[in-house]
Amino acid sequence: MAKVIDITLKLIDKCSSPLKGVQKGLTEHANQWTRAGRQIQRAGKNIERVGASLTKTLTVPIATAGAACIKVEAGMSTVQSICGASGEDLDKLSEKAKEMGAKTKFSATEATDAFKYMGMAGWNTQQMLDGIEGVMYLAGATGEDLASTSDIVTDAITAFGLSAQDTNMFVDVLAKTANSANTDVAKLGESFKYVAPIAGAMNYNVQDVSTALGIMANSGIKASSAGTSLRSWISRMAAPTKQVKTALDELGLSLTDANGDTKDFEILMRDTRAAFSELTDAEKAQYASMLAGKSGMSGLLAIVNASESDFDSLSQAIYDSDGACKQMY
Repeated sequence: MAKVIDITLKLIDKCSSPLKGVQKGLTEHANQWTRAGRQIQRAGKNIERVGASLTKTLTVPIATAGAACIKVEAGMSTVQSICGASGEDLDKLSEKAKEMGAKTKFSATEATDAFKYMGMAGWNTQQMLDGIEGVMYLAGATGEDLASTSDIVTDAITAFGLSAQDTNMFVDVLAKTANSANTDVAKLGESFKYVAPIAGAMNYNVQDVSTALGIMANSGIKASSAGTSLRSWISRMAAPTKQVKTALDELGLSLTDANGDTKDFEILMRDTRAAFSELTDAEKAQYASMLAGKSGMSGLLAIVNASESDFDSLSQAIYDSDGACKQMY
């Protein structure tokens, strides 16, 4: 019996040896599959990261650009309805909007909004193409909203009797005035609403009117207050009442020169400043009220009371403003 048991154990041992080898092989294969599974898992995560990166760097910008293009085209449809531009002209405006979106801080869509105000002002395609860059530089240099800046520029240029070709000069004057006096483009635009039409009718230029508004702003008279004040003085001088005529005669002032031509507004301001320099404070208030009325006397007093250096330096800065807007931007 003992021999049988011994022989059986030996047979079991011989049979188990190959099985152990098989077990070992299977274990090694299982480990390899496990390692392969882990590698596949890591690769999957890498693919997910790459996909996310592609979405962020390619898909999102493409989608954003597509949305922007749609907005630009939609805006151009509005521009077309306002100014009647079509075909090649509309393509030029669209391309210009995209160009300005690339070279300024504003988007192409915002440039399109600026075109709308230009169209409402009656500008044609070429005028809009010529004027948009100056308007965008002005808004960028002064921090104003682009659409409202376009509205200010187009309205004031029309009121002063200027044309779209004067846009660059005009925005330079506004930028320099805002930078040299205690005011900003929005406040100047508000002033122009009231004074630009009468100033334009008198052929007074924007440089001299801006000097007057800048001087007033330095005395705290700004926006609509400055515009109505200056309008009151100019309109009363243009159509003088008996009281105004008396003040003009007593002060030795006249709107016209020896040849009967209307004086430049700068000359009128300097003549008035010289005449008031001989007066007492009480006399200044009296004559300011006679010349400009109650609504305009404070602005006139600000102009005549400004020091010679302040008046001259502001006037000189505004007249030397060529290229100021783009430089400030």
